[in-house]
Order: sequence, then C-alpha cells, then structure tokens
Amino acid sequence: MATSSRCTHHLAPPRPATKQRLLAGTTKPPPPSSWQAKRSFSTTRSFKAPAEEATGTYTEADHEHAVISTFDLFSIGIGPSSSHTVGPMRAGNIFVADLFEAGLLHKVNKIRVSIYGSLALTGEGHMTPSALLLGLESEDVESVDTAYVPTRFSDIKATKKLYLGRRLPDGKGKQVDFDYSRDFVWEWGRKLPLHSNGMRFTVFDEDGYVLARNDMFSVGGGFVVNGSLSIAPGQQLEGSEDAAESPADVEASGKQHPVDLAENMYYKEIRRADAAGDRKTGAEVRSLPDGGAEPATHAMLGQDPSQVDQQHRGPTSIQAHNEASSIDPKASDEGSFQGPRYPFHDAQSLLALCQKHNLTIAQLVYENEKGLGHTDEEIYEKVFKIWQVMDESILEGVQATEETLPGSLKLHRRAPALYRRLTRGLYPSLSQQNGEGKPNSHSHKDGDSQMPGLTGGASTKQLAVNRPKDLAMGHRRVPRIHGSLEHPISPSPTRRTTFPTMDYLTVYAIAVNETNAAGGRIVTAPTNGAAGIIPAVLKYVIEFVSDDPERDVPTFLLTAAAIGMLYKRGATISAAEGGCMAEVGVACSMAAGAFAACMGASPQTIEQAAEIGIEHNLGLTCDPIGGLVQAPCIERNALGAIKAISSANLALSSDAKLQKVRLDDAIAAMRLTAKGMRNEFKETSLSGLATSVPFNIPVSVPDC
Repeated sequence: MATSSRCTHHLAPPRPATKQRLLAGTTKPPPPSSWQAKRSFSTTRSFKAPAEEATGTYTEADHEHAVISTFDLFSIGIGPSSSHTVGPMRAGNIFVADLFEAGLLHKVNKIRVSIYGSLALTGEGHMTPSALLLGLESEDVESVDTAYVPTRFSDIKATKKLYLGRRLPDGKGKQVDFDYSRDFVWEWGRKLPLHSNGMRFTVFDEDGYVLARNDMFSVGGGFVVNGSLSIAPGQQLEGSEDAAESPADVEASGKQHPVDLAENMYYKEIRRADAAGDRKTGAEVRSLPDGGAEPATHAMLGQDPSQVDQQHRGPTSIQAHNEASSIDPKASDEGSFQGPRYPFHDAQSLLALCQKHNLTIAQLVYENEKGLGHTDEEIYEKVFKIWQVMDESILEGVQATEETLPGSLKLHRRAPALYRRLTRGLYPSLSQQNGEGKPNSHSHKDGDSQMPGLTGGASTKQLAVNRPKDLAMGHRRVPRIHGSLEHPISPSPTRRTTFPTMDYLTVYAIAVNETNAAGGRIVTAPTNGAAGIIPAVLKYVIEFVSDDPERDVPTFLLTAAAIGMLYKRGATISAAEGGCMAEVGVACSMAAGAFAACMGASPQTIEQAAEIGIEHNLGLTCDPIGGLVQAPCIERNALGAIKAISSANLALSSDAKLQKVRLDDAIAAMRLTAKGMRNEFKETSLSGLATSVPFNIPVSVPDC
C-alpha cells in the first residue's frame, strides 16, 4: 500500500540564535496535481464525481484490496466508543512501544497529550482521557479490568504521576510527573489536518527539550493511523503548537484527507512487526541524521510521491497484488507468501471469487484467514471467543442491578425490565435444568413463550413477597384511561402488540449497548457505538433459527466481516467522518448479509441484503446527547437489529437478478454522503439532538 498519503509537518528552519529540534514527521500532501487527479473518489469505476475530479482527493480504496483480518475488524475492547475509547488506548500503547523500541523511554521526564476535533468536543462522555492515559501505561484494551480503568484514572489525577509502560516486561517502564489539568490539553475548535479524531503526543527530557513527537488518528473501529515517530536529534523544538488548524481553516484551504491511509489502517497489533504480511504499511520509527535531512524514502516537497513508492516498494495496484497472491491458494501453507488467498477490493470482485472457486463468502474469508497465518484451530477458537464475549455482554446487560447508566444524563437502564417481561411465566428451576442454563440449539417459533437458555421468571413465593401493599384484596387500582368515556369515539384500552422477534432483538441489542455505555467489555462490531446490532441478530439466530451453532456462528461472523471490510476500504466506519450511518448503518448492513447467509442465501442475495441494510441508513447523523454514547445510540442499535432482519427477509423474498442498486453503488453513495455531511453531525454534539434536547451541560468541559 502506498504511504505517500501520510501527512508530514515540515517545521520552519532553525532560527539563527536558537536551538531547535527538527521533527521527522510525515509530509503534508502536496497541492492537487496530475498524480492525484487521476484517482477517483468513487469506488464505482464507471462514475467520477466532477467535484472530486477538481479537488483530486486521494484514497487507497482505489488501489488496495479490502481484506483485513476478521479478528481485527471484530476485536474485544471496552466501552463506550471504539474511536474515542478503544482507539486512544491503543494509540497510547503504540506511542510508548515506539519510544521503547527507539531507546527513548528511559529518557522521558515529562509528557504532554493533546486531543483535537471530535475527541475534544465530546468531552469525557466517551471516557477518552482515561483510556488514553491507561494506554500510555501499556494496558491492553482487550484484557484490562474494566473496573480498574476509572480507579486508576482517579489515582493518576490525584497523585499527578503517570507510569509510562507500566505493563512492559521486566519493569522497563518509567514513572513521570503528570498534572492532568496542565499536561492533558483539550484543543476545542481545532483539529489536525488528516482526521477529526487527532491525538498529539510530545515527550520531553529532564532539561525540557523535546525528545519525540507523534500525531495519531483514531479512524473508527479501534483502528489507529500511526504517523512516523518523530525523533529530535539534539535541538530545541520551537513553535510546536502551530501545526494544528481550525476546522474552518482546513475547509477553506481545500485540503482533503483520505478516508484510509498510512500505518495501522489494516491491523491492530501494537508492534508493526507483529502484523500479517502485506498489511504492514506505513513508516517505521525513524530518526533524523544530525544534518536534519529527510529519510531517502520520504517524498521531497514537490516530488511525485508515486515515484518514491515505485522506487522503494514496487507496484501497488490491486491487479499486481492479485497476480502475486492468487497463484496457488496453498502457497501460504508453505510459507512462500503471507497474505489473503483470495484478495477482493469490492463486492463485485468478492462475488466473482465466490463464483470462480465455488466458495461461500464465509468460506472465502476463512481461507483468507489461513493465508494470513491462522490455523484451523486458531480460527475456530478466535471466532467462538468473539461470540462468547458478545453473549456475555448481553447477559451482563440484562442482569445489571444499577438503575441508571453512568454520566450526567442519568439515563435509566431498560434491558433488565425488558428481559423480565420476556421471561414472565418461566420457572427458574426448570429453566436451569433445561440444558443446565445453556442455550438450546434447536429451533423455536416466534410464537413460543419461552426464551431458551435464559432464566428470569418469578416463582409464586417471590410474587407474594414482592406484591405491593396497596394491591390487597378489595384495593385494586382502576385502569387509567385518557379521554372521555362518553364521547362517540371512545378511548382505546391500554394494550400491547407482541412481535416476539422484535422483542428479542430489542432486549439483546439494548443489553449490549447498556453494557457498552457503562464501560463494560464488548466486541467492537465494527464499532462500539453499533456494538449491539450484530450480537443481537446472531443471538436470535442461535436461539431461534440454528440447528447447528458450530456451523452458523462462523458463517455469520465471517460473512459479516467480509461486508465490513468493504465499508472500511470503500467508505468509512468512523462516525467522525460519516456520522451514524458509518456505525449503525454499516453494522445493520453486515448483520443483514450475515443473517441471509445463515438462512442459506446465495452470495448474490447476501449482497442484496447488505445493500438494503445500508441504503436506508444513508445520511444518519451522529449527535449524541451530552457527548455520551447513550441517547440516541442505544435505541438506534435496537432498531438497527430489527431493520437488519427485515432487510434480509426482503432480499430472501426477492430475485437477486432484478436488483438495480448494487452494494458497491451504495458504498459509493455513502462516501459521497459522508463528504457532504456537515461536521456538526459527525460525533461532535454540536447540533441535532445534542442541542435540541434541553439538556443544559457544556459537553466540551473536561469535568462534565
């Protein structure tokens, strides 16, 4: 993958009477030129938007295959946000690991952390500061104790001490002074040029000189774009604060950032050396020579970056990669090539590969995982580990005892009450004996009153104990009816229509997202804000549809992963770029296609289900009230799960050959919609519900 898209900040030359530390950052993209103008914004090859031809927006989406590991797309993390919690924790971890590998960690005496754009605007509602600081202490987002995070964050603020690399082996970390009120900088109203979710890390030695600096960007789904670590050779940095630009300045200058770029875009390992084969893109840790010259592999100002790419990396086109990787599917077993056996770059090529090799979408993704170095046992173990965490997040949500979610909104939990409503009439002892509390694997009809594998019915004795005192014999409440009983149109009695499928999907999705909102452990699927949709639909499949969960769990998750890869490559899964359609919309599309796959649909029908799922989420905004991933996020997941099954059923009832709108067309439309969407509707809490609801708190204030 070409790395010419990375931005590098060229600082001003040293002033005569002052020491200045030059940073070998990444270079800013040159003005639109012929090399950019040839690259279309749209993933639909036959269409070029005139506006995009004029600006010459560059994206790797037109040149790279879409394949990433399923276990990077579906990763275990903590709530409440993949881009504002999981990504920052991983970014802090990467920065410390880079310092350690560069031999600088022991020299660090002070660190300053600045967050920009959406990260700053949503305040602490997304728990960004705590995640970022624990990442700097080398905590693993997949295994950190969720209860430890807020406790340790409070300790850091109280003691004014930060232990960089605390979890590094052999005690190789370094404790430094850290005043949260001074050294954690909230850059409200400013953002770095590449992405709204920007972070800047700067470390200083004991004399106050800058040792190193790096800008990182959390681009959604827990993925982090990592610039080249900038190491100062021996001069004082001057004017380190001038590289940031206000959103208005960025927009006025005509600069556009690519949707997908640079290192860590396609993997989630902390160390680049641990990533799989062809996904190792981007710059490594580098230091400038004493003369201050740029490394030879960096494009010089005014030079065509594509020439540098060709000189140092050879061809990067998808055709060249296909030729290199599809010679023999068994080649990767012999260690001659580590990469996907069947690379695809859009839905059309994915369907073509399925047709050519007589594979389902899930089977094709499975083979690609083996090409990336995973064994059969590892794939099954990882897939079912993902499902286990999903299922546990549902269970944690329905069993929660707290009445309200954390945060200033004080939103009441609903999953426990919804769960109790669904399990009315069940005897707990009988439910526990049935499979010893484990979910049944046989099918159930929607009309069944029993919820497999779940307990929660109240016994007669419990009902007697919990009976309110005012419900004694002869003191029944009269039903309250609004409206006149004497009117020709009499008031309707209070009642509720039961749609079992919708009820189950709702409680599953809300349970996961309430767990996420409370900072619990969930699966990024593909983001935290939309983490309830895929688990809800998969849970429904296992409990009410599947006759073989060992087949259907991998089928569902691997099919969903393939669809998610298309969005990550062709559009975005970051709400800071595409609003809520990049989260709930993408998850709905993934779940729709995966549900269709478990119902035995063809790859073409699966594509149609995925297209329907995203088509009716285009333009969905991200405007969280109070900067919290609660309202409207939680309810949107419930509706997204219902819409996913509706989309799949519509596709299953249709003829795929008559489909007029292809998935690739919808992804292209999503990208154009994201580009045209105002920044206020992209996870900033500056408009929409966040401002129309009378909730009077300043979401940008750090201590809100």
